[in-house]
Amino acid sequence: MADSKPSPHATYVSHLAKGELAYQWSPAAQRAIFFPRLVCPFSGSTDLEWRIASGLGTVHSTTTVHAVDGSTYNVALIDCDEGFRLMSRVEDVAPEAVTIGMRVSFRVHSPGGDQEPIPVFAPVPGTAASAGTGGAAQARGPAIAPRRAAGNAKRGSAAIVGVAESDIGHVTDGLSPIDLMAQGITRALDDCGLAVSDVDGLFCATTQARTSALSLSEYLGIDAPYIGSTIVGGSSFEYHVAQAQQAIEAGLCSVAVIAYGSTQRSIGRRQASAREINPYETPFKPFLPASAYAMAARRHMHQYGTTREQLAAVAVAARKWAQLNPVAWDKKPLSIEDVLAARPISTPFTVRDCCLSTDGGGAIVVTSAERARSLKKAPAYVLGCGQSITHASISGMPDLTVTGAKRSGEIAYGMAGLGPKDINVLALYDAFTINTIVFLEDLGFCPKGEGGRFVEGGRIAPGGSLAVNTNGGGLSYCHPGMYGLFLLIEAVRQIRGECGARQVAGATTALAHGNGGVFSSQATVILGSEATLG
Repeated sequence: MADSKPSPHATYVSHLAKGELAYQWSPAAQRAIFFPRLVCPFSGSTDLEWRIASGLGTVHSTTTVHAVDGSTYNVALIDCDEGFRLMSRVEDVAPEAVTIGMRVSFRVHSPGGDQEPIPVFAPVPGTAASAGTGGAAQARGPAIAPRRAAGNAKRGSAAIVGVAESDIGHVTDGLSPIDLMAQGITRALDDCGLAVSDVDGLFCATTQARTSALSLSEYLGIDAPYIGSTIVGGSSFEYHVAQAQQAIEAGLCSVAVIAYGSTQRSIGRRQASAREINPYETPFKPFLPASAYAMAARRHMHQYGTTREQLAAVAVAARKWAQLNPVAWDKKPLSIEDVLAARPISTPFTVRDCCLSTDGGGAIVVTSAERARSLKKAPAYVLGCGQSITHASISGMPDLTVTGAKRSGEIAYGMAGLGPKDINVLALYDAFTINTIVFLEDLGFCPKGEGGRFVEGGRIAPGGSLAVNTNGGGLSYCHPGMYGLFLLIEAVRQIRGECGARQVAGATTALAHGNGGVFSSQATVILGSEATLG
């Protein structure tokens, strides 16, 4: 029988209609909850009270969106004094004049028609910007409770034995994402000397097919006893590696393929990935995902002094690696000045701080360590895997400068028995320049807040002290929407010594780190050569 009470969202909107900013309070967790929901994410309790906020808050982060028509507008994250954060905009001031720490007050904007009222903010006259983080940031903590590492897979029990891209860049008209998956699978199987008939585990993900595993099974003519289609954004494929390793150990399959395909450049990004409506963010028109990452970057710059030039150095390093990769999409020379002078997207980002938009796909083949040794090429053994999900929407991210990579890395390092100093090659999901900086920190390659300074002076470029994104990354090599599979392909090739001019000499270990959503899902895979098993 349906509950006759209004939904949490309906209650929230009814308060807005009366000029009130309402939020929920969890007696069990003793903290504020936003967005409105039925279950407290901190305690699991369904006992949630409604309270009315004072309407005062502090800008936690902000970005100016540069629309295609030349207009600009503000999107901001507001820490309300009661201890919750929400997305909004700051009115009565130029978009670029909104600053982190600015004190603001709430009012209701009513668009009219069928559109719901929304909360907006305006500067509080006569108040100085706060030097602190705002009330909400100081008490948020993780929105999703930390957990133990999933499963009990053994270090080195499985290996990646075959890798291949499908066609990438701008593919032939009429090819589908499933075509590209199948193309990648057949190439990856050929890479290791196996056939489609050997496959009894099938993993895949794409935003362009709701039931991609069904479509791919039909396409290849296989009825695999083990299927996995976890989709948590670009890190899905690192999740698949962990799942495939556990399935192989348990005897549920013996040869698993992990595949991806996308034609987002050919058909357009909007058609390739339908946007979900979030009533607490969509009305403010963030240009997602760029605006979300831009606000994380602005927060990092505010909190740690990270500079625009340091962000640009990430793009320049990726381009230099791409110039050594024959199949990279963009190999044109790029300087820090070029990055800064490029077309603005969502401050602080220009288009050169943002990943490419290409077609592409590929596949990897995973099997047991025992079988791997009998195949065509040197295996890359799965030494460690770790995953973490901290939020879905950017307004729910507990700390804009710390991602779940900290947790996923700790789990993977623990399983592998290794630490950052033992890693020869890094493949980091660089959808935006801030990603590389934050992941270097969270994965332990430099202290928190030092990522910007760490990437200066070509340290992560060819010839630098740390090899990062040696294929050119999502910023210069390719980025067909979900990039995580390509990280694994490059990591394996580096361990095999197959990378030609970009090869890292003596590489025996590689870390591939996938990212999904808006810093939402993080997954780390550590791979090693035969020499690392002793």
